[in-house]
Amino acid sequence: MKKCLLYGFAALSVMALATACSEDENVPAFEADSQVFTVAVTNEDGLTTRAGRSLYSETADQDIEKVHFFIINTDGNTIAYEKEIPGWMTEDGNIITVDGGESRQTTIELKGDDKLDAGTYKAYAIGYTATSSVYTYDVEFSGLDKGEALASAVTATTSGDAEEIFAGGCTDENGTFEVTANGETFTKTILLKRQVAGTYGYFTNIPAVGPKGEEAVTLRLVAAAKNTQVLLDGFATDNAVNGKTSASDESDVFFNDGTTKAFVVYSITLKDWFTAGDSNDDDLYNESDTWASPISESGVSFQKGSVFAGKFLVPFAAVASAANTLQLQLLDNGGNILRYWNVNLAEAQGNVTDVTKASENTSNETSVSSYSILRNHLYTLGMRQAGDNGGENPDPDDDETDEDDPADLNKGQQLIIKVSGEWEHISGMVLD
Repeated sequence: MKKCLLYGFAALSVMALATACSEDENVPAFEADSQVFTVAVTNEDGLTTRAGRSLYSETADQDIEKVHFFIINTDGNTIAYEKEIPGWMTEDGNIITVDGGESRQTTIELKGDDKLDAGTYKAYAIGYTATSSVYTYDVEFSGLDKGEALASAVTATTSGDAEEIFAGGCTDENGTFEVTANGETFTKTILLKRQVAGTYGYFTNIPAVGPKGEEAVTLRLVAAAKNTQVLLDGFATDNAVNGKTSASDESDVFFNDGTTKAFVVYSITLKDWFTAGDSNDDDLYNESDTWASPISESGVSFQKGSVFAGKFLVPFAAVASAANTLQLQLLDNGGNILRYWNVNLAEAQGNVTDVTKASENTSNETSVSSYSILRNHLYTLGMRQAGDNGGENPDPDDDETDEDDPADLNKGQQLIIKVSGEWEHISGMVLD
């Protein structure tokens, strides 16, 4: 029987789904009258999935401990079937390793009383971290009963930082499919995609003093908005802003204009990296100064004289009242802005759908300075490859993995960012 694999690529484009259905000897045989869902999560580049991963480079790793699978009858939004798949990275149940260890997959077979009757259904799966997660969920995944009402959209809420979470629906981009006759047999496909965005900053030649000789203490990235909820539904490709619920703004963080409120994305204490300060007194932090990386994770290294920070972000829509979505700032010990860099897109992002606007949900983003942060996209300042001189799993025999290129902050007043859609083919940024 031909089986369609349900791929949750960390760096998979929608076009790749067209080739996801194939004969696979690793897929178990099922009864001819079954309704079969095959669920797989794989790393496109074969890199190891790690629990609790931090964002240190462009590497498209994943952090998935559990997968929860739902089938919802859209007539009343009641549960037709649900299954928790624990221990995703262990040999539990019928989870198997395929493709030389690069992929893990399981299959869900509905037969007998579990088979779906005629009707319209929504099926989707969520891949998430179960232990020490930053998220809480609006439903308790365990203990759900068949026939119980369940909102068609599950949300994950964080009070602070975001972390990776994956979700996707089957058959079409929004996960809805028709069963035309009671007990009809079929196979279905699902595409799990990363539901958050990511950003990292990799810098060198950082000014050590301000215009009046003030000591530079902190380098931080700020944003015009911050959302706290990830909507794990509505998987259409134009539904790329799936964050909702604005964070409360009680801080004294501003853009350089002193009036526009902002949210801190990440903050870098310069003396954590340059332990003796500007040791050669040239007013710059770079490779000529006393330097050591404060990040001790095994296999993670950085170019000498650089600093680094990375975060996952709940997506948010462009803020019309803000001149810029992102701004990099250099601060003194009192939090005063000594210098700033506006972060612009290389080109406008085009049509973007905001799920928080039910009636007028499509906007054409023509601005390169005020833009939305999209799910499954990576926004980078500087280039940090996975390899020599800075990367997970450094490979000294691979000449293409040592192309680290921290952004030079001793130039200009504007940073140009090239966005990576689908978390692949990362382009470095240039400093104007």
